Amino acid sequence: MTSPVTEPAARTAEPSAPVGAQSPAGLAHLPVSIFATVMGIGGSALAWQRAAATLELSPIPGRVFAWTALVVFATVSVAYATKTIRYPAAVRREWRHPVMLAFAATIPVSMLILAAALLGPSRPLSTALWWPGAVAQLVLTLYVLRVWIADPRFAPGHVHPAWFIPVVGNLVVPLAGTAHAPADISWFFFAVGLGYWIALLPIVLNRLFLHGPLPPRLAPTLAILIAPPAVAYLAWLHLGGAVTDPAARILLHLATFQALLLAAQSGALRKLPFTLSAWAYTFPLAALTSAFLTESRAGATGYRIAAVLAVTVLSLLVTALTVRTLVAARRRQLCRPEPLPPLPPRAEQGAVT
Repeated sequence: MTSPVTEPAARTAEPSAPVGAQSPAGLAHLPVSIFATVMGIGGSALAWQRAAATLELSPIPGRVFAWTALVVFATVSVAYATKTIRYPAAVRREWRHPVMLAFAATIPVSMLILAAALLGPSRPLSTALWWPGAVAQLVLTLYVLRVWIADPRFAPGHVHPAWFIPVVGNLVVPLAGTAHAPADISWFFFAVGLGYWIALLPIVLNRLFLHGPLPPRLAPTLAILIAPPAVAYLAWLHLGGAVTDPAARILLHLATFQALLLAAQSGALRKLPFTLSAWAYTFPLAALTSAFLTESRAGATGYRIAAVLAVTVLSLLVTALTVRTLVAARRRQLCRPEPLPPLPPRAEQGAVT
Protein backbone atom coordinates (compact mmCIF):
# COMPACT_ATOMS: atom_id res chain seq x y z
CA MET A 1 0.00 0.00 0.00
CA THR A 2 1.29 3.42 -0.85
CA SER A 3 1.30 5.93 1.99
CA PRO A 4 -0.85 9.03 1.43
CA VAL A 5 1.81 11.04 3.21
CA THR A 6 4.97 10.23 1.31
CA GLU A 7 7.96 12.33 0.41
CA PRO A 8 7.00 12.65 -3.28
CA ALA A 9 3.57 13.90 -2.22
CA ALA A 10 5.19 16.35 0.16
CA ARG A 11 7.42 17.67 -2.57
CA THR A 12 4.58 18.17 -5.00
CA ALA A 13 2.60 20.01 -2.35
CA GLU A 14 5.39 22.42 -1.44
CA PRO A 15 4.63 26.03 -2.34
CA SER A 16 6.40 27.40 -5.35
CA ALA A 17 7.50 30.53 -3.52
CA PRO A 18 11.23 30.83 -2.83
CA VAL A 19 12.61 29.89 0.57
CA GLY A 20 11.96 32.62 3.07
CA ALA A 21 9.01 34.04 1.16
CA GLN A 22 5.77 34.51 3.04
CA SER A 23 2.31 35.36 1.84
CA PRO A 24 0.58 38.52 3.08
CA ALA A 25 -1.65 36.23 5.12
CA GLY A 26 1.36 34.45 6.65
CA LEU A 27 -0.31 34.20 10.04
CA ALA A 28 -2.89 31.90 8.46
CA HIS A 29 -0.11 29.32 8.12
CA LEU A 30 1.12 29.48 11.73
CA PRO A 31 1.06 25.78 12.69
CA VAL A 32 -0.54 24.63 15.92
CA SER A 33 2.62 22.57 16.45
CA ILE A 34 4.30 25.85 17.51
CA PHE A 35 3.13 24.91 21.02
CA ALA A 36 5.71 22.10 20.96
CA THR A 37 8.25 24.80 21.81
CA VAL A 38 6.47 25.29 25.13
CA MET A 39 6.49 21.56 25.77
CA GLY A 40 10.23 21.39 25.17
CA ILE A 41 11.16 24.39 27.29
CA GLY A 42 8.71 23.46 30.04
CA GLY A 43 9.97 19.88 30.05
CA SER A 44 13.52 21.22 30.36
CA ALA A 45 12.39 23.22 33.40
CA LEU A 46 11.13 20.03 35.04
CA ALA A 47 14.36 18.21 34.22
CA TRP A 48 16.53 21.00 35.63
CA GLN A 49 14.39 21.28 38.76
CA ARG A 50 14.91 17.58 39.36
CA ALA A 51 18.62 17.93 38.55
CA ALA A 52 18.94 20.69 41.15
CA ALA A 53 17.53 18.38 43.82
CA THR A 54 19.38 15.25 42.70
CA LEU A 55 22.78 16.55 41.62
CA GLU A 56 22.90 19.46 44.08
CA LEU A 57 22.99 22.05 41.31
CA SER A 58 21.73 25.60 41.30
CA PRO A 59 17.92 25.94 41.10
CA ILE A 60 18.26 28.98 38.84
CA PRO A 61 18.26 27.12 35.46
CA GLY A 62 15.02 25.34 36.38
CA ARG A 63 13.35 28.63 37.29
CA VAL A 64 14.62 30.39 34.18
CA PHE A 65 13.31 27.59 31.94
CA ALA A 66 9.94 27.63 33.73
CA TRP A 67 9.37 31.38 33.39
CA THR A 68 10.71 31.35 29.83
CA ALA A 69 8.23 28.60 28.94
CA LEU A 70 5.42 30.72 30.37
CA VAL A 71 6.46 33.74 28.28
CA VAL A 72 6.68 31.59 25.14
CA PHE A 73 3.27 30.08 25.91
CA ALA A 74 1.71 33.52 26.28
CA THR A 75 3.32 34.71 23.05
CA VAL A 76 2.31 31.77 20.87
CA SER A 77 -1.17 31.70 22.47
CA VAL A 78 -1.79 35.29 21.42
CA ALA A 79 -0.48 34.56 17.93
CA TYR A 80 -2.58 31.43 17.49
CA ALA A 81 -5.66 33.11 18.96
CA THR A 82 -5.21 35.91 16.42
CA LYS A 83 -4.99 33.32 13.67
CA THR A 84 -8.19 31.71 14.96
CA ILE A 85 -10.05 35.02 14.84
CA ARG A 86 -8.70 36.23 11.51
CA TYR A 87 -8.44 32.92 9.64
CA PRO A 88 -10.97 30.47 11.15
CA ALA A 89 -11.08 28.42 7.96
CA ALA A 90 -7.33 27.75 8.21
CA VAL A 91 -7.76 26.58 11.81
CA ARG A 92 -10.65 24.29 10.86
CA ARG A 93 -8.58 22.80 8.06
CA GLU A 94 -5.69 22.17 10.44
CA TRP A 95 -7.85 20.61 13.14
CA ARG A 96 -9.60 18.32 10.67
CA HIS A 97 -6.64 17.10 8.68
CA PRO A 98 -5.53 13.53 9.55
CA VAL A 99 -1.85 14.53 9.69
CA MET A 100 -2.17 17.77 11.69
CA LEU A 101 -5.00 16.90 14.08
CA ALA A 102 -2.79 15.25 16.71
CA PHE A 103 -0.68 18.40 17.06
CA ALA A 104 -3.72 20.27 18.41
CA ALA A 105 -3.07 18.41 21.67
CA THR A 106 0.14 20.38 22.16
CA ILE A 107 -2.01 23.23 23.53
CA PRO A 108 -3.43 21.52 26.65
CA VAL A 109 -0.26 19.48 27.12
CA SER A 110 1.72 22.73 27.22
CA MET A 111 -0.57 24.03 29.95
CA LEU A 112 -0.17 20.86 31.99
CA ILE A 113 3.63 20.87 31.66
CA LEU A 114 3.71 24.53 32.69
CA ALA A 115 1.50 23.73 35.69
CA ALA A 116 4.03 21.12 36.82
CA ALA A 117 7.04 23.37 36.14
CA LEU A 118 5.50 26.30 38.05
CA LEU A 119 4.29 24.24 41.01
CA GLY A 120 7.31 25.33 43.05
CA PRO A 121 7.84 28.91 41.80
CA SER A 122 4.13 29.87 41.87
CA ARG A 123 1.51 27.44 43.15
CA PRO A 124 -1.45 29.79 42.39
CA LEU A 125 -0.28 30.15 38.78
CA SER A 126 0.21 26.40 38.58
CA THR A 127 -3.36 25.88 39.76
CA ALA A 128 -4.67 28.42 37.26
CA LEU A 129 -2.98 26.51 34.43
CA TRP A 130 -3.66 22.95 35.60
CA TRP A 131 -7.46 23.04 35.92
CA PRO A 132 -8.25 24.45 32.44
CA GLY A 133 -5.42 22.35 31.03
CA ALA A 134 -6.89 19.15 32.49
CA VAL A 135 -10.39 19.98 31.26
CA ALA A 136 -9.09 20.91 27.80
CA GLN A 137 -7.05 17.69 27.71
CA LEU A 138 -10.14 15.58 28.40
CA VAL A 139 -12.25 17.44 25.84
CA LEU A 140 -9.52 17.23 23.19
CA THR A 141 -8.91 13.53 23.84
CA LEU A 142 -12.60 12.81 23.32
CA TYR A 143 -12.67 14.98 20.19
CA VAL A 144 -9.58 13.37 18.64
CA LEU A 145 -10.75 9.83 19.38
CA ARG A 146 -14.18 10.67 17.96
CA VAL A 147 -12.62 11.91 14.74
CA TRP A 148 -10.28 8.91 14.49
CA ILE A 149 -13.25 6.57 14.86
CA ALA A 150 -15.73 8.33 12.55
CA ASP A 151 -13.75 10.12 9.84
CA PRO A 152 -13.50 7.92 6.71
CA ARG A 153 -10.61 9.95 5.28
CA PHE A 154 -8.09 8.41 7.65
CA ALA A 155 -5.73 5.78 6.24
CA PRO A 156 -2.67 3.93 7.61
CA GLY A 157 -0.32 6.35 5.89
CA HIS A 158 -1.78 9.25 7.89
CA VAL A 159 -0.57 7.71 11.14
CA HIS A 160 2.64 9.08 12.64
CA PRO A 161 4.20 9.12 16.14
CA ALA A 162 2.67 12.52 16.97
CA TRP A 163 -0.60 10.62 17.31
CA PHE A 164 0.71 9.80 20.79
CA ILE A 165 0.49 13.46 21.86
CA PRO A 166 -3.24 13.40 22.76
CA VAL A 167 -2.54 10.22 24.75
CA VAL A 168 0.64 11.44 26.47
CA GLY A 169 -1.25 14.52 27.60
CA ASN A 170 -3.34 12.33 29.90
CA LEU A 171 -0.18 10.91 31.44
CA VAL A 172 1.12 14.43 32.12
CA VAL A 173 -1.93 15.33 34.24
CA PRO A 174 -0.71 13.59 37.45
CA LEU A 175 2.63 15.45 37.45
CA ALA A 176 0.85 18.42 39.04
CA GLY A 177 -2.60 16.92 39.47
CA THR A 178 -1.76 15.18 42.74
CA ALA A 179 -1.14 18.64 44.24
CA HIS A 180 -4.28 20.28 42.86
CA ALA A 181 -7.07 17.71 42.90
CA PRO A 182 -8.20 14.43 44.50
CA ALA A 183 -6.00 11.49 43.57
CA ASP A 184 -8.82 9.74 41.72
CA ILE A 185 -8.79 12.47 39.06
CA SER A 186 -5.12 11.85 38.34
CA TRP A 187 -5.72 8.08 38.35
CA PHE A 188 -8.50 8.59 35.81
CA PHE A 189 -6.23 10.43 33.40
CA PHE A 190 -3.38 7.99 34.04
CA ALA A 191 -5.62 5.02 33.20
CA VAL A 192 -6.84 6.65 29.98
CA GLY A 193 -3.31 7.60 28.91
CA LEU A 194 -1.78 4.23 29.70
CA GLY A 195 -4.59 2.23 28.14
CA TYR A 196 -4.73 4.18 24.90
CA TRP A 197 -0.94 4.35 24.59
CA ILE A 198 -0.78 0.55 24.74
CA ALA A 199 -3.62 0.34 22.19
CA LEU A 200 -2.07 2.93 19.86
CA LEU A 201 1.49 1.59 19.96
CA PRO A 202 0.95 -1.35 17.55
CA ILE A 203 -0.93 0.94 15.15
CA VAL A 204 1.98 3.39 15.01
CA LEU A 205 4.54 0.60 14.71
CA ASN A 206 2.52 -0.95 11.88
CA ARG A 207 2.68 2.40 10.06
CA LEU A 208 6.42 2.70 10.58
CA PHE A 209 7.22 -0.90 9.65
CA LEU A 210 4.89 -1.53 6.72
CA HIS A 211 3.88 1.74 5.05
CA GLY A 212 7.13 3.39 4.06
CA PRO A 213 9.35 5.95 5.80
CA LEU A 214 7.99 9.12 7.30
CA PRO A 215 8.39 12.27 5.18
CA PRO A 216 11.28 14.48 6.38
CA ARG A 217 8.95 17.01 8.03
CA LEU A 218 7.56 14.28 10.28
CA ALA A 219 10.74 12.24 10.83
CA PRO A 220 11.65 14.03 14.11
CA THR A 221 8.38 12.79 15.61
CA LEU A 222 10.07 9.40 15.98
CA ALA A 223 11.41 10.80 19.26
CA ILE A 224 7.87 10.90 20.62
CA LEU A 225 8.05 7.11 21.06
CA ILE A 226 10.20 7.84 24.14
CA ALA A 227 7.61 10.05 25.83
CA PRO A 228 4.75 7.69 26.81
CA PRO A 229 6.80 5.21 28.92
CA ALA A 230 8.99 7.99 30.36
CA VAL A 231 6.04 10.17 31.38
CA ALA A 232 4.08 7.14 32.61
CA TYR A 233 7.05 6.25 34.84
CA LEU A 234 7.06 9.75 36.36
CA ALA A 235 3.27 9.76 36.75
CA TRP A 236 3.37 6.36 38.46
CA LEU A 237 5.72 7.73 41.08
CA HIS A 238 3.57 10.83 41.60
CA LEU A 239 0.61 8.54 42.21
CA GLY A 240 2.42 6.78 45.04
CA GLY A 241 4.40 4.12 43.23
CA ALA A 242 8.02 3.27 43.98
CA VAL A 243 11.01 2.99 41.66
CA THR A 244 11.30 -0.68 42.67
CA ASP A 245 7.77 -1.53 41.48
CA PRO A 246 7.66 -3.92 38.49
CA ALA A 247 5.53 -1.39 36.57
CA ALA A 248 8.12 1.34 37.13
CA ARG A 249 10.97 -0.95 36.05
CA ILE A 250 9.17 -1.94 32.84
CA LEU A 251 8.31 1.66 31.91
CA LEU A 252 11.80 2.99 32.60
CA HIS A 253 13.56 0.27 30.62
CA LEU A 254 11.15 0.61 27.71
CA ALA A 255 11.79 4.37 27.61
CA THR A 256 15.54 3.68 27.69
CA PHE A 257 15.24 1.24 24.78
CA GLN A 258 13.26 3.77 22.73
CA ALA A 259 16.02 6.32 23.34
CA LEU A 260 18.61 3.83 22.11
CA LEU A 261 16.48 3.12 19.03
CA LEU A 262 16.32 6.85 18.30
CA ALA A 263 20.08 7.17 18.79
CA ALA A 264 20.58 4.39 16.24
CA GLN A 265 18.81 6.60 13.68
CA SER A 266 20.58 9.82 14.63
CA GLY A 267 22.84 9.73 11.57
CA ALA A 268 19.93 10.09 9.18
CA LEU A 269 17.98 12.47 11.44
CA ARG A 270 20.90 14.93 11.66
CA LYS A 271 20.78 15.46 7.90
CA LEU A 272 17.19 16.71 7.92
CA PRO A 273 16.56 20.42 7.28
CA PHE A 274 15.27 22.42 10.23
CA THR A 275 11.50 22.61 10.73
CA LEU A 276 9.36 23.23 13.79
CA SER A 277 8.86 19.47 14.07
CA ALA A 278 12.45 19.29 15.35
CA TRP A 279 11.05 20.43 18.71
CA ALA A 280 9.57 16.93 18.93
CA TYR A 281 12.98 15.80 20.21
CA THR A 282 12.86 18.01 23.29
CA PHE A 283 9.98 16.98 25.54
CA PRO A 284 10.59 13.21 25.20
CA LEU A 285 14.27 13.77 26.03
CA ALA A 286 13.28 16.00 28.96
CA ALA A 287 10.92 13.32 30.30
CA LEU A 288 13.62 10.68 29.94
CA THR A 289 16.13 12.95 31.70
CA SER A 290 13.72 13.41 34.62
CA ALA A 291 13.23 9.65 34.77
CA PHE A 292 16.99 9.04 34.84
CA LEU A 293 17.44 11.65 37.56
CA THR A 294 14.67 10.08 39.63
CA GLU A 295 16.23 6.66 39.25
CA SER A 296 19.67 7.98 40.19
CA ARG A 297 18.28 9.24 43.51
CA ALA A 298 17.66 5.60 44.38
CA GLY A 299 21.42 5.01 44.20
CA ALA A 300 21.76 3.70 40.65
CA THR A 301 25.22 4.93 39.59
CA GLY A 302 24.72 4.09 35.93
CA TYR A 303 21.57 6.15 35.76
CA ARG A 304 23.33 9.06 37.46
CA ILE A 305 25.89 9.12 34.65
CA ALA A 306 23.11 8.79 32.06
CA ALA A 307 21.20 11.62 33.76
CA VAL A 308 24.18 14.00 33.63
CA LEU A 309 24.69 13.19 29.95
CA ALA A 310 20.97 13.56 29.19
CA VAL A 311 20.56 16.92 30.93
CA THR A 312 23.60 18.23 29.07
CA VAL A 313 22.33 17.05 25.69
CA LEU A 314 18.86 18.40 26.47
CA SER A 315 20.16 21.85 27.36
CA LEU A 316 22.30 22.07 24.23
CA LEU A 317 19.43 20.85 22.07
CA VAL A 318 16.91 23.34 23.44
CA THR A 319 19.40 26.17 23.07
CA ALA A 320 20.20 25.21 19.48
CA LEU A 321 16.54 24.83 18.52
CA THR A 322 15.68 28.17 20.13
CA VAL A 323 18.35 29.89 18.03
CA ARG A 324 17.23 28.11 14.86
CA THR A 325 13.58 28.99 15.53
CA LEU A 326 14.36 32.66 16.13
CA VAL A 327 16.44 32.77 12.95
CA ALA A 328 13.62 31.12 10.99
CA ALA A 329 11.12 33.60 12.43
CA ARG A 330 13.34 36.53 11.46
CA ARG A 331 13.60 35.14 7.93
CA ARG A 332 9.81 34.68 7.85
CA GLN A 333 10.09 30.93 7.37
CA LEU A 334 7.81 29.75 10.19
CA CYS A 335 4.45 30.74 8.73
CA ARG A 336 4.48 28.80 5.50
CA PRO A 337 1.83 26.45 4.09
CA GLU A 338 2.24 22.88 5.31
CA PRO A 339 2.97 20.51 2.39
CA LEU A 340 -0.05 18.32 3.09
CA PRO A 341 -1.45 16.02 0.40
CA PRO A 342 -5.05 16.65 -0.72
CA LEU A 343 -7.80 14.49 0.77
CA PRO A 344 -10.12 12.35 -1.36
CA PRO A 345 -13.19 14.41 -2.40
CA ARG A 346 -15.65 11.58 -1.70
CA ALA A 347 -14.22 11.12 1.80
CA GLU A 348 -14.84 14.79 2.58
CA GLN A 349 -18.60 14.18 2.34
CA GLY A 350 -18.53 11.68 5.17
CA ALA A 351 -16.03 13.50 7.35
CA VAL A 352 -16.81 14.45 10.89
CA THR A 353 -17.52 18.18 11.14
